[in-house]
Amino acid sequence: MTKKTFLMCAAAVSLAAAAIAQEASPGPAYAGAAGAMVIPQGGGRMRRLGGGVARGGRYLSDALALECEAGAFENGAAMAARGLWHAQGWDWFGMLFGYERFDPFLSAGVRGWAPRGQVGPCFGVGMFYYIDNSWALRADFEATLGLDSSAEADFSISVGLQYSF
Repeated sequence: MTKKTFLMCAAAVSLAAAAIAQEASPGPAYAGAAGAMVIPQGGGRMRRLGGGVARGGRYLSDALALECEAGAFENGAAMAARGLWHAQGWDWFGMLFGYERFDPFLSAGVRGWAPRGQVGPCFGVGMFYYIDNSWALRADFEATLGLDSSAEADFSISVGLQYSF
């Protein structure tokens, strides 16, 4: 991991953690794990990778959460910090998708890769399917723009389980 990548990822994770800690009345926290596949684009040095990710975060409101992520892949690792905007948290969305257990979301943040040194903004979409009040199935589809290397973008797909407490 390059020094620049490490510093940018550490700063993003630190800012997310500080924002969560400073919130006067934060909502529930959550933790989860998922299997993931990364598909690089644009001729970079990375190849298709399979692995797993662990996530932890906290809801700041019904619609907004901040989270940190660490991933281990076949020949590399990743760190990310992102915000999630949950469509289900908005009253005017209500039952738009026909079932209250389905919760689509948008995400935006920053992700860094080691040892290749790629770092850049990440944007994605995903969904939760709530099994009960604590457990949810989660699927994410995300793109990371490669501002720090020759790869133009990396796309990732992950599916896993999340527990809220």
